[in-house]
Amino acid sequence: MYAYLDRPIASLDEGGKVLVWAMRRWVAAVEARMCPVAALGGALAERGLVPALAPFHRMMGLLSTHARQDLPFAPFCCPDVAEGEALVLAILSQIRGPRADTLETTLFLIAGEGCREPLHDAVLQLGEALDRAGMLPSVPAPLS
Repeated sequence: MYAYLDRPIASLDEGGKVLVWAMRRWVAAVEARMCPVAALGGALAERGLVPALAPFHRMMGLLSTHARQDLPFAPFCCPDVAEGEALVLAILSQIRGPRADTLETTLFLIAGEGCREPLHDAVLQLGEALDRAGMLPSVPAPLS
């Protein structure tokens, strides 16, 4: 998470930038009492990410209703990655690789036992969809 926290969005890879935008758009749509799927659909379709839409929506919905604490997401005007965004980026960037085996524990710490399985499934499905489109975020190098 700390590799992303307070990092300029401009320094992220394309997958990271798209995910931050999608998280902020999802939150803004929910706050405006709009359908978040409709708010995201067109832009994600343009990027070939339609298969990512349903698991992304499930993940965000589960996090918004079952997270053990509020996850802060920044408004569009903020140039840096907020805490909730950093957490999601870190989870998704680590579903492949040496920390993949810690995913269930991480999700349990974030959201608890009640939604661990559906959240785990949504995260894995989202990661697979992003990976197929070449948009799975990678852990960024430290800023110099």
